[in-house]
Amino acid sequence: MSNLRLALPSSGALFEGTSKLFSDCGMGIRRANSRRYTADIPQFPGVDVLFQRQSDITTQIDSGSADIGIVGLDRFYESRLERGESVLIHGDLGFGNSKLVIAVPDAWLDVTSMADLADIALEFRSKGRDLRIASKYQRLVKRFLNQNDVNYVSMVYVSGGLEAAPVIGYAEVIADITATGTTLRENDLRILLDGTVMESQSVMIGNARTLANDQNKLQHIRQILEKIDATLLASDNHRVSARVEGHSEDKMAPQPKKQREFIGSYKRLIENIKPFSEPVQNQ
Repeated sequence: MSNLRLALPSSGALFEGTSKLFSDCGMGIRRANSRRYTADIPQFPGVDVLFQRQSDITTQIDSGSADIGIVGLDRFYESRLERGESVLIHGDLGFGNSKLVIAVPDAWLDVTSMADLADIALEFRSKGRDLRIASKYQRLVKRFLNQNDVNYVSMVYVSGGLEAAPVIGYAEVIADITATGTTLRENDLRILLDGTVMESQSVMIGNARTLANDQNKLQHIRQILEKIDATLLASDNHRVSARVEGHSEDKMAPQPKKQREFIGSYKRLIENIKPFSEPVQNQ
């Protein structure tokens, strides 16, 4: 009977948010030091914690190298296999809120929308060039561009420091994740009015086939989810509970319904992994 393998971000905002969430839930992670890539949770002796780069976690879940993990929703959608075995277990863990956006240089005064960007791409094409867009989110951005009829673009893969791309000259436009937009503004970049590719937050994902066929691991996940749901439900600052379409009392009224839906994350998990359940072989 093998332990549940939980992959967590090894650094950055999601590492900090995950550490705080687990501590708040009474599931403090015990890690010998910051350079060690394994840890445990004393309250759950059947769980092994693996610290990994966030960009690798979805791939590891799909391959079965880890059973469950915490990533940004943007990373999950960018990296998962189209017909893979990774599924969403919990859709909002209450931290890591951000947006994947399209940003252009401030000097492009007449470019404020995706339609304007489509026109610019046509202008570049008429001059024998493609508009270059720097991003590490090739898959999500290309799909968004296609949906907005922005053609004749060349995607430039960059893993970091995208804000410098227009200045250095290897791309005219960037698509990057941002929480506040401050870094973009400080580098003379502006988000297009309708240039939000997607909103993102921290989520829990898992390997559906493994979970559907290992009741011991499924029981561990149930206990973890119950603690997480209870903690987030009790928190006045939780994003799902606090998000409303407006600020009036009438608009805030539906919040209890959202909380009741939110508490059923384990039930939704069971439904998601059913197709991956393998028949028990008769001995």
